[in-house]
Amino acid sequence: MKRLNLVAFLLIITGVFVASNIYTFIPIYQSISDSIQISVEQAVVGGSIFSFSYACGLLFFGPLSEKIGRKKIILLGLILSFLATGLVGFSYNEKSLYVFRCLQGFALGSFPPVAFAYIFDVFPLRHRTFVLALINCGFLFAGILGQLISSSLTYFYGWQYVFYCFAIIYLFLFISGLFILPSVPVAKQARASFFHEFCIMIKNPSLVICYIITFSILLTFISFYDGIGQYLHDEYSIDQQALFKIRAIGLIGASFSILTGKLVRRFGDRRTLLLGLCLVAISLSFLLFIRTPVMIAVMSIPFIAALSLLYPSLISIIGKLGKHARGSAISLYSFTLMTGGSLGALLASGLPFSLLVVSLIGIFIINIALSVKLKI
Repeated sequence: MKRLNLVAFLLIITGVFVASNIYTFIPIYQSISDSIQISVEQAVVGGSIFSFSYACGLLFFGPLSEKIGRKKIILLGLILSFLATGLVGFSYNEKSLYVFRCLQGFALGSFPPVAFAYIFDVFPLRHRTFVLALINCGFLFAGILGQLISSSLTYFYGWQYVFYCFAIIYLFLFISGLFILPSVPVAKQARASFFHEFCIMIKNPSLVICYIITFSILLTFISFYDGIGQYLHDEYSIDQQALFKIRAIGLIGASFSILTGKLVRRFGDRRTLLLGLCLVAISLSFLLFIRTPVMIAVMSIPFIAALSLLYPSLISIIGKLGKHARGSAISLYSFTLMTGGSLGALLASGLPFSLLVVSLIGIFIINIALSVKLKI
């Protein structure tokens, strides 16, 4: 049991530092543009390239892990992340920044789907949901931690040291993984192509429902936080520092993810999923009537708490429905999640805040109706 505790701790820490790099560019666009003499808009494109290549990595490494083993892919991804992340710090012009960020995103995309499938292989049922919940909680905290590390290191040393620091962390995690992570036998059934497995998965109505719900989760998270940023700046002239604190308050809700395991054992995956969907819709509904900064900060707590329930519940359901093609099924989950997230900022920028809230509530009402039809 002590070995499994170490494995869980390593996976959680790795998840936090992998997800942190999704957000490291946000506070340092200006520093990068000044350093390598490109515009801020060109630096932002580097972030978009990272997101696209990260999504491609999510889709590629899960099926590959079915064929050569989960531990090998996790370790391979970490050593590639060490090399690619270090290269980002050596970017000297626009093209090198794009190439190195592309490599980094693809390498980091190896972790989430493979780690989630690995948890199904290594942990007993009674501990599995709890570990999944903690990793997803770490992903949510990474949204704040990544920006905090990035802005702090840039302020004291320069933006390059953000990536040197993360590279060293990935190397340390790789070495730790060599000794801590147990090997898992490769499934004998894992011989079909990903395209064949994909065709099988989309013929399963329950999996399709899960992917529809998955698409909306990160879309909602990003559009909500982008939306409140624009709204509070326009209506209340709130600066970035105060906005950062409001976002951080919402992450208190992520701590509720530790209850997911107990809820799943008591009510089952489907009812826990339904509870999370209803809680998202209810917490957003309050913002139809009161939209003061204090109200937004307070209601973001149950909003994040609900999302913390949804992530592990969906992964658990998809892992069970995916059966022997679990790695591919969870890869498609991760890719769908990131695809939805990439549209979140567009949705927030294109709609007034009140209409955005109404739209998100509508999306989750549809999700609630779909979740009732789930068969596990």
